[in-house]
Amino acid sequence: MQKPPATSEPTSSPAAVGLTGRQIDVLALMMRGQSNKAICRVLDLAEPTVKNHVTGILKALNATNRTEAVIKVGELGWELPEMSG
Repeated sequence: MQKPPATSEPTSSPAAVGLTGRQIDVLALMMRGQSNKAICRVLDLAEPTVKNHVTGILKALNATNRTEAVIKVGELGWELPEMSG
C-alpha cells in the first residue's frame, strides 16, 4: 500500500496551526478581498495591528503573500466565520 505524498500543508483547523481568534477574523475578511484599511474599520483595530495579524497568518500558513494564504485556506476547506465588511 502506498503512502499519500508528504505535504507541508497545514490541516484540520485554523486553531491547529496556531491562529488566534482575532487572526481568524482577519483571515475571514482577507478571504473576502478586504484591504488592511477595510479590516481596520470592520474590526476597529489600528492598521499596524492588522499588519501584525496578517504577518502571523502568513507565517502560520507558510504563505508568502495574502493571495497564497487565501488559496491555501480554500484548498484546506476551512469554514471561517462570516464577517461583514
